[in-house]
Amino acid sequence: MKKIFIISALILAFIVSCEKDDYEAPYGDFSSLLWTTTQGFEESDYVSALNDYVGFRDVSKNALTHSWHIPSGTNLLNGDFDAEQDTIYTDFISSAGPLASSQNHINVIFRQPGVKEIELRNTFRDSVAESVFSDGVWKVNKVFTVTVFDDIKPMFKVMKGTDEILSISEADMPSEANAASWPSITLEAGEQLTYIDLTITGDPDARTWNFNGGSMDTSGGESVNLSYNGLGNYTAGSITSKRTDNAKPDGEATKLIPLKIEVIPSTQPFVLNTDITESSIEVLSFKVTGEIATLSSEEGNFVVNVINTETGFNQNIPVQSATVNNDDATQIDLVLSEPIFNSDEITVTYTAGNIVSVDSRVLESFGPEMVEMLVEGVLNPETLGYEVPWNTEGNQFTKANTEGYLAVHNADNAAGPVYYFRDESMAFDGNSSMKFETPDTGIPNNARLRAFSFVDLNGVALGDGITEVTYMPTVWVFMEVGNTMTNIQYNLQGGPVLNFDLSTTPRGEWVRVELPLETTTGIDSGRIDLNIRNASQNDTQVQKMWIDKFDFLIIEPRL
Repeated sequence: MKKIFIISALILAFIVSCEKDDYEAPYGDFSSLLWTTTQGFEESDYVSALNDYVGFRDVSKNALTHSWHIPSGTNLLNGDFDAEQDTIYTDFISSAGPLASSQNHINVIFRQPGVKEIELRNTFRDSVAESVFSDGVWKVNKVFTVTVFDDIKPMFKVMKGTDEILSISEADMPSEANAASWPSITLEAGEQLTYIDLTITGDPDARTWNFNGGSMDTSGGESVNLSYNGLGNYTAGSITSKRTDNAKPDGEATKLIPLKIEVIPSTQPFVLNTDITESSIEVLSFKVTGEIATLSSEEGNFVVNVINTETGFNQNIPVQSATVNNDDATQIDLVLSEPIFNSDEITVTYTAGNIVSVDSRVLESFGPEMVEMLVEGVLNPETLGYEVPWNTEGNQFTKANTEGYLAVHNADNAAGPVYYFRDESMAFDGNSSMKFETPDTGIPNNARLRAFSFVDLNGVALGDGITEVTYMPTVWVFMEVGNTMTNIQYNLQGGPVLNFDLSTTPRGEWVRVELPLETTTGIDSGRIDLNIRNASQNDTQVQKMWIDKFDFLIIEPRL
């Protein structure tokens, strides 16, 4: 456990000093049990990396006898090392390696992973904490537990599709000196390799991949799909596995990925590869199947048609600029010569011209392709996405296992029925969703989940001359196959009652359910209730569904 303790300079000197044990505590005539360690004091559970040490000092008052006892897999360090300057402690292991010591201060190095117990055995004339009276004295056997983490030993594999092309065990130690004998693979431009971290030993919880020649330079993912778009010869890179959790000792290890990669021209067509999307600054972007080498004066080859049914607008808006994205050479960004709004319906058509890939392929014509317009919500995603776990205060079931909520019709214990309960095993977005589940008697008269606060629309509706706002109420649901429910309701304090129709919603998948556009001059902040009633959905069976990311999506009107 990485901890920072504020202790007196005197005690700190005890801990880090490797000089002779000549300190005398300024005690009176009473007895007490007390210790200090390099990881703090008044605790008995510690952690250590392999071949690291923990210092223990007995500063008990008036002990009659005293001894430290250390287990196999550990050694005592002699007094010659400097804790502030020396980093390789194995050079200071006492040759005799005693399993017991009568010194007050010992430094124990841990040579084997696992749980190790350091024992302090003292006797006292008087009763002290943790003592037992035996044979005329008060005896203390104080055990300090040290969890020793093994060295991290990276292990991984590389896949091309379903074919494994490289497997590196934790015992393998690739070296650049042997690069001539590394396996090699030939890829066509645009093909992918998948890198999978399999490291277990040393209990790492994070990693950093460093790649050469791919579509990204680094990644922290456990599994990474990496495209190779540029022609050339590359060595794959490396992986660094590491411990970052504060409850663990620091540690990391880096291992080369012993793979040579040759990227050659693709035999596949050069075409549109993704949906066309709008950004927050009204840039239309899409990706193609390879890195772009040439894109110049292509604006006239794009036709962007914009329709807004509310206003009757129907025009082609000229492309002001067509450029390759600075961060991704497979992406083309279009800036239009006029503003656009997310209430518009936009299509893009391209006629083949002179957009050429790095392997000399010409981008083919496409379209008309519909643009996915950016529509952003305003409600708090943590609250309305059920992201905040129960903080152990109050009743877990009354709070539906999340903070800021009251599950009015949940029972107060696990015996149930528990209609609402935050669930980390299912989520559309983020880490969790809200599970709704009934007993086999079906839905009660009204199962209500009450939230006490949410981000309202006042902030959107006020300022900058805005007097009203148009929004689309939405919620994501996952209905178990066999669920026969037909509706759920959100009731907003100071706002509308929103009834979502689920009668035709597909089962067994996440679906965004929408309501018609609403216009408001603002909704007061306050309570929001999710109501599920048995009216028109009173089947006597288990009804199970998950709910996530209730929101108001703000619609921009074309002025």
